Amino acid sequence: MSKRTAWVLVAGVAAVVIGAAAVGAVALLVRGGGRTPVGWAGSVYLSLDVQGGLPERPSSTWSGLLETPRPSLRGLVESIDRAAGDSRVKGLVLRVGGVSAGWGRVQELRDALLRFRATGKPSWAHLDFAGNREYYLATGCERIAAAPTAMLNVSGLAAEVMFLRGTLDKVGIQAQFEGVGKYKNAPNQFTETGFTEPHREQMESLVDSLFDQYVAAVAESRGIEEDRVRRLIDEGPFDAARASEVGLVDELLYADEVEARVPAVERVGPANYVKSARGFGLDGRPRFALVYAVGDIMPGESASGPFGEGSYAGAETIGRGLRQATRDDSIRAIILRVDSPGGVGMAADAIWREVGRARLRKPVIASMGDAAASGGYYIAMNGDAIVGEPGTITGSIGVFSGKFSMGGLYEKLGVSHETVRRGRNAAIFSSWEPWTEEERAKIRGLNESFYETFVAKAAEGRGRTPEEIHAVAQGRVWTGQQALENGLIDGLGGLEAAVAAARERTGLEAGAPVRLVVLPERKSLWETIMERREEELAVRLLGPEAGALVGWAERLGGKGPLARLPFELDVR
Repeated sequence: MSKRTAWVLVAGVAAVVIGAAAVGAVALLVRGGGRTPVGWAGSVYLSLDVQGGLPERPSSTWSGLLETPRPSLRGLVESIDRAAGDSRVKGLVLRVGGVSAGWGRVQELRDALLRFRATGKPSWAHLDFAGNREYYLATGCERIAAAPTAMLNVSGLAAEVMFLRGTLDKVGIQAQFEGVGKYKNAPNQFTETGFTEPHREQMESLVDSLFDQYVAAVAESRGIEEDRVRRLIDEGPFDAARASEVGLVDELLYADEVEARVPAVERVGPANYVKSARGFGLDGRPRFALVYAVGDIMPGESASGPFGEGSYAGAETIGRGLRQATRDDSIRAIILRVDSPGGVGMAADAIWREVGRARLRKPVIASMGDAAASGGYYIAMNGDAIVGEPGTITGSIGVFSGKFSMGGLYEKLGVSHETVRRGRNAAIFSSWEPWTEEERAKIRGLNESFYETFVAKAAEGRGRTPEEIHAVAQGRVWTGQQALENGLIDGLGGLEAAVAAARERTGLEAGAPVRLVVLPERKSLWETIMERREEELAVRLLGPEAGALVGWAERLGGKGPLARLPFELDVR
């Protein structure tokens, strides 16, 4: 191939890409909202297939080129709410399987299903296999069908915590931590072989709250007394026939039989439905900015986690989004969507500062997902209002610092070292040697100082005294329901509830249509590709368990006090 021919081909490809981008840009400029779907000859029903995670953020255009994107939580909720008010949508069919999201996101999606159900349109859930989350989500529909060979593992909630102290002892690694707060139990998985009393107390309280929410929701949806629901749970798991007999499901049907029960000509998925429902025309809806803080809070830019643990919420990225929203006069309010267990204290404080600066210009409402704990709560508490789901994990006002002293492991491996230092504490975060008592006291003092700052700022943000905040702080983790009772948040609900709060503060009528604009803008194709390659390589080399340990080492790394959830919490 000649150089001339090669350049012609390159130019041709570039022209196609630029042309497609231009068409997309024009479409975005003229795209309207609140319109009915176009292009369907007859009535339709909304078909939802929910499994795996429920991503907080919609996939970028570039991500869609690399893999088949899963529907985002926001996309699913938007499709359900639009369908509820669309006369051409005659019903809804939900297929649920293997949901790996936390309780906050599952509750937000279920809330949307309940809003659809309230319209009187038929809504069906179909189950092949269901654990507690899947069944809980299915109860948002009017009717539940199970495959004749389905199994329902509706048998109660359990939270399992893994402790690595014994393993670390065997390989010669010392986990050294200093924390402030009776309940700041993050280091326990490395320093203990089981629950301490405060750790157990906290876990019992969290599981009790989530279990009570679960029982109440099933009882109300299925028309069963709560005491009977509790007795049924003790009988689980169930095969399909028994589940039908006791009233947990309505009928035993295959998926195609469920679809035949909906009075509609054809089905439509959430992505295509929302896209067509937006229609065309100038979009005159008031604009609210949506800024995501998803994953461990770290300095720098937001990114997918390199150790397969999820995302990083970068202080630089989030701050940039808040500043863009503040400067843009077309933005009426800002929604800060937080789904984070916390992270580096100074990074959380930098975001806290940007939230406060934005508040001087326009309302900022914090919306909590699965978790907004410790540093995640820190960045939310400077908003005008905080909204979370009853099952959101939040609070955890406390800090800790630590390191892994690897000297014993290095000795077993025959590795030696020498250190040349200038300054008494120059090697305070060295992985070779454990802390001296003097170094430990220094770390303790830094943590206590940050904790006092945390409590003082929480008191200011919540209109409380430091003593009142301290009483519900000390690293204590709460569900959203408990946090509302303790005055740590203002209301219960998902993103729609936060939007409603923003409408009220901007003088818009209740239910007035608004447009959510995600800020800052998406990453480039090259950044997306490189980020994905780093994540995949780390997982392949290390595996998820080792990756988690290395992830903790990366979080520690001498970055100062950590304001993070006190354990890896998964209540199934």
